[in-house]
Amino acid sequence: MAPAGLADPFGLVGAVVERQFRVDALVGEGGFGVVYKGWHLTLEQPVAIKALKMPDAHDARTQATVLARFREEAKLSYVLSQATLNVVRTIDFGATTVPTGAWVPFAVLEWLEGETLAEELRRRRAQEMRGRPLAEAMKLLEPGARALALAHQRRVAHRDVKPGNFFVLAPGAAAGGATLKLLDFGIAKVMREGSTASGTTSSGLLSFTPQYAAPEQIDPRYGGTGPWTDVYGLALVLLEVLTDRAPFDAVDLAGIVGAIIDPARRPTPRGRGAVVPEAVEAILARAVAVDPRQRFADAGQLWDALEVAGARVATLPPGSMQAVHPSYLPPIQPGPPPPPLPPSPTSARTANVVALVLGTGLTLLVLLALATWIVTRR
Repeated sequence: MAPAGLADPFGLVGAVVERQFRVDALVGEGGFGVVYKGWHLTLEQPVAIKALKMPDAHDARTQATVLARFREEAKLSYVLSQATLNVVRTIDFGATTVPTGAWVPFAVLEWLEGETLAEELRRRRAQEMRGRPLAEAMKLLEPGARALALAHQRRVAHRDVKPGNFFVLAPGAAAGGATLKLLDFGIAKVMREGSTASGTTSSGLLSFTPQYAAPEQIDPRYGGTGPWTDVYGLALVLLEVLTDRAPFDAVDLAGIVGAIIDPARRPTPRGRGAVVPEAVEAILARAVAVDPRQRFADAGQLWDALEVAGARVATLPPGSMQAVHPSYLPPIQPGPPPPPLPPSPTSARTANVVALVLGTGLTLLVLLALATWIVTRR
């Protein structure tokens, strides 16, 4: 049964996939896939089944290529979930032809009880809540941050870090005391020596969420993506948890793109109304720098710095917000930097941004709005 107002796009509810996964209900739909609640007939346990939208996968060669890549990513997700409870566990994967006639690759994941951080933040905003203290925000996100740090140690970048990819578990819903899990390594990329992950999939669709995209995902002149891209996304998520506000006030694509690549409009806690020590403000300002070379090299470095700053805040008298100066923090050893950033004239940046927008299949109206914004910036 689908949620009210949401139709089952693949017609899978009621079907049995691969003779062992019964599809019981539609849970939700996003830009890249559809999530169902299912039942593992062999293990007699609930599972989540994520079916991917593949509009361009019509011929056998494309399907084989997609499935091979999907296999590697499913293995990657499984290996990471074996190393930490804070990554959602992959149980199986495959592909099927659904009742609508579409060829659909799918992943079977552990079923989680709770809600995504995006849902939790929407609920808090509806209740007009105004952010959380630093210690509470860091306690909430620490499992996800450490899961990212583990992935980065293994040279894996997530590349779509956002509130929707953190799942807040209901109390007692997971073994081992896990409280939050990192979702969707489906667009993750192993960072090989001398290469970086691109910002788009082979089909030309965006493999990230524009509101949480790092500058290098918007304009490749800023360098390749990598763990430093996840650093940017994690900082934005922490900022949102601290303030109960979106990182940017802009709501249209043109305004969001403009804010992402504008060095004068960096989203930081104090700039968004949060009360934090000077050290935390400096750390998060560094994490959201436009130039990737100025950021922390990976999530472990970012979170270690925040924990040092947070520990110093904890020693202050109750009610005191005395600044903890950034110079008190230990020096951070930089990791491998992205390629040098060459001068980027407005015309070249315009071409890259328009190419990005075309890849999403957005309407001509959005393109015109983006063009208008670019002209006004000149």
